[in-house]
Amino acid sequence: MPRFLKIALRIILVIVVLYAGLSVAGAILVMRIPRLQIEGSPSEVGLAYTNVSFPARNESNILLKGWYFQGQCDKTILIVHGGFQTRVDNVVDTLALTKGLVTDGYNVLLFDLRGRGESQGKGLNILTNENDIGGAVDFLKTRGGAAHIGIIGFCSGAATAAIFAGQENIGAVVLDGCFATADSMVTRQATTRGIPAFLVDSFVPGLRLTVKLFYGAVPKDPINVVPDISCPVFFIHEQNDNLTSKQETDELFAAAKNPADAIWEIPGALHSDGYKTDPIDYVNKVNVFFSTELTGP
Repeated sequence: MPRFLKIALRIILVIVVLYAGLSVAGAILVMRIPRLQIEGSPSEVGLAYTNVSFPARNESNILLKGWYFQGQCDKTILIVHGGFQTRVDNVVDTLALTKGLVTDGYNVLLFDLRGRGESQGKGLNILTNENDIGGAVDFLKTRGGAAHIGIIGFCSGAATAAIFAGQENIGAVVLDGCFATADSMVTRQATTRGIPAFLVDSFVPGLRLTVKLFYGAVPKDPINVVPDISCPVFFIHEQNDNLTSKQETDELFAAAKNPADAIWEIPGALHSDGYKTDPIDYVNKVNVFFSTELTGP
């Protein structure tokens, strides 16, 4: 074999090994979520609550824990926190948001996705969250009909809420900071850390293959499931969001098929902090949406 060919093959082998190694490392970083502790309590915002627990849907060995807040009506809001957060999502300020919703009469369930806070299991981004939301909804159904249950999801919690709502009847859904595709979110998260987008994009096929091989699943993209959501959807985009774009939100809105769907861009807000930017208007708009749409028997 000519010397130059041997050198070329060695270079190719090194590139393949590096690509595979970086793909595995990247997939682990993207998928694994460390155990996060709860920082805060409802008592800090003057809320009475009940500690609750329930199994993840179809996984009785995974016990999820949360807080249930009793309101003054038969409508309940399930809040799904972001990926690297707990039920006390300080990016969103879920405790203050909960107080606003309870003040308006809603029952609210705040809970930890698996592997975070006090919930059992190992935290994984997106893949297992549908069963977690399913368990929370099953718990809430014991307290009232599904048509009276609304979901608010943030970031990856919004993506999972969209996936869940696309396969199950629910009253209404608010998607705040929902990305259109998992690839776009990975790319933007990497670019915020100074990694060039073209380099990240070149590793996306390797990341997807590694996730499939290591975790036995292929992440679903919200843009592909939004058309399957039968209930009304309220899309919220923060104007200065560096992880999701207005174009993505517009594409999701265009893909949705319910005539009652709505969209809102919050001026000057960063990713998932729309409530903190304008808490009064945020709660008012969410209240109008849910009070109008959660009307089932």
